[in-house]
Amino acid sequence: MTFYFETFGCQMNKSRSDHLAFVMVQNGYIPAENRESADIILFNTCAVREHASERAISVIQKTIEDNKPQSSLYPIIVIFGCLSQFLGERLKKRVPRADIIIGTQNIDRLPQYLLDRVEKKTPIMDLDPNPFSTVFDEKGYLRNRTDISTFLPITYGCDNFCSYCVVPYTTGRQRSKPLSTILAEMETIVEEGFKEITLLGQNVNSYGKDLDIKYGFETLLEAIDRRFGHTSVWIRYLTSHPRDMRPSIIVTVKNSPIIGRYFHLPLQAGSNIILHSMNRGYTQEHYLQLVQTIRETLPEAGVGTDIIVGFPGETDRDFLETLQVVQRAQFDQAYTYVYSPRPGTHAFQLSDTIPMSEKKRRLQFLNDTLSQIHQQKIKTLIGKRFVILIDQKSDQYFSGRTSSNHRISFITHSQLSLGSKVSVIVKDIQQGKLIGDLIDAHH
Repeated sequence: MTFYFETFGCQMNKSRSDHLAFVMVQNGYIPAENRESADIILFNTCAVREHASERAISVIQKTIEDNKPQSSLYPIIVIFGCLSQFLGERLKKRVPRADIIIGTQNIDRLPQYLLDRVEKKTPIMDLDPNPFSTVFDEKGYLRNRTDISTFLPITYGCDNFCSYCVVPYTTGRQRSKPLSTILAEMETIVEEGFKEITLLGQNVNSYGKDLDIKYGFETLLEAIDRRFGHTSVWIRYLTSHPRDMRPSIIVTVKNSPIIGRYFHLPLQAGSNIILHSMNRGYTQEHYLQLVQTIRETLPEAGVGTDIIVGFPGETDRDFLETLQVVQRAQFDQAYTYVYSPRPGTHAFQLSDTIPMSEKKRRLQFLNDTLSQIHQQKIKTLIGKRFVILIDQKSDQYFSGRTSSNHRISFITHSQLSLGSKVSVIVKDIQQGKLIGDLIDAHH
C-alpha cells in the first residue's frame, strides 16, 4: 500500500512527518508520488492559530470530496498532530469520513492501527486522556535526498505556558532527546550528504533541563562542534526563548566555525504590561539587553523575531512601546501576526475588545516600520563579502543564505551545484533583495 503526507504548520511538523514516513517504510508501506495515487493519505495538522486549523480542515474535507473511495475503504484518511489533540471528538464531527484520528503522542502505533482499520473496517480514534510520555527518543527520518537542508528535533513539548499558546496542551511538557541519540542522527544526516542541519525545539535554549543537564544547550552545541567542527556542514537552530537565552550560548556560537550567526528571539510584544499578561517571563529591558549582548559579541550576527499585535488589553501606548523596541532592536527579519484566540488558553478568558480593523491597522504600521528598518540595514551590506550555501537556482540566478541568514542572489556561468559554498560580494539591492558577484567558487 502507498502513502502520502500533507503537512501543515511548523518545521517540527515537517520533521515528524519525515519520522512517521520512516516508520511506514519500515513496516512495508511505499511512498506515493502524489496524493491522488495514494492508498493512505496522512494529514499532519497544526493548531497554533485558528486560520491554520481551519485551513487544514478545509483541505482535508476537499481531499475526501475529491477522492471518493473506489471501494468502501480506500483511500484511508489519517489525521494526526496538534489539531487532533486540540479538538479531540470535535474533529470527528467536523470530518466524519476520517478513518484514523490520533494525537501527538501515539503516532508510532499507526502501522498497527492501519492493520486494524483494514481488518475490522471500523474507524479508530486514539486520544489517550493521559497521552504525554515522559521521554523523547525519536529516531529515524525518511528525508528527501535532493534537499540541501534538513531538520532534527532535539526537544518536544514546552514548559513555558505562554498565555496565548496551545502548544503545551497539545504536545505536553518539554522532553529532551538524549545527546547520544542526537549525535547519532547527525552522523546519519552528514553521511547522507546534507549540508545544513537545523536543530528544532519549542525552546532550544532549555534543552537538557528535564535531563538535569545544567547549561544543556551549550553542552549540546559544544559536543556537536567537537564531532562535526571539521566538516563543511552548517548548524542552525530554532527557536530560542528570551527567558532562557544566556550570554554563554552567544559565546558558544561565536567559538564555533559551523554554527550559524543568527538568533531568532521572539519578542511577541514590547510592552511590559502585555509581556506580563502573555506570561513571557521577561521585560523589554531584559530583551533589549540580550540583543545588545549579541551585537557586541557577534557584530555580524543576524537577529530575527516574532511579534503579535492586538493581544487582549493592548492599548495604543502598549503598541507604541512595541514599535519603540523594534526601532531599538533593529531586527534583520520578523514574522508578524494578529492575535489568534485559542480555547483552553489563559488568554482566551481575557476580554478581547480591540476591533479587527484596529488590529489590522497596527499590523500594517508595524510591518511598514520593519520594512523601513530592513531597507536601511541591507544598504549597509553593499560592498561586504559573505560565504553562502547555495540552496536555490533558477534560469538566471543562484541564491543562498549567509551564516547570519541573509539571502544573496547572483548570476554566474560557472558550473555550480546546490549545496556548494561560495564567496560573494554584495553589489546591489533590487526590489529589496541582495544581489552579489561571485568571488570564489571553491570555498
